[in-house]
Amino acid sequence: MVGGESNVTIKRKDCIDSFIGSMEKDGSNGFADWVKANGVNVVLVVGICTDICVLDFVSTTLSARNTGLVPPLEDVVVYSKGCATFDLPLHVAKSIGALAHPQELLHHLGLYMAKARGAKIVRKVSLGS
Repeated sequence: MVGGESNVTIKRKDCIDSFIGSMEKDGSNGFADWVKANGVNVVLVVGICTDICVLDFVSTTLSARNTGLVPPLEDVVVYSKGCATFDLPLHVAKSIGALAHPQELLHHLGLYMAKARGAKIVRKVSLGS
């Protein structure tokens, strides 16, 4: 139980992709097992680095869904306002030997790529009926 909530699991990931980061030593996958055990058919995704970790998780989860690894999962939904990425201007990137990372462009590119892979992108989320 985390913070008095029995339905919360905190998992430290050791890679960018949270789906792969949910792999256990025995070969099982904590996320896939949770989806199956709880009959989850829609996953709502939020997070930092829309174009990196959000996109990686969405892409892997969609691949797992498409190959039958996470039944009964049907939809992967990305809440666009619940995601963001960082800004690394060109002059700063050059000074540290990195690539520039324009925040607004790459946020939208991450959302575009997630949609192209089959995710649903939403601007509003409502819970309940």
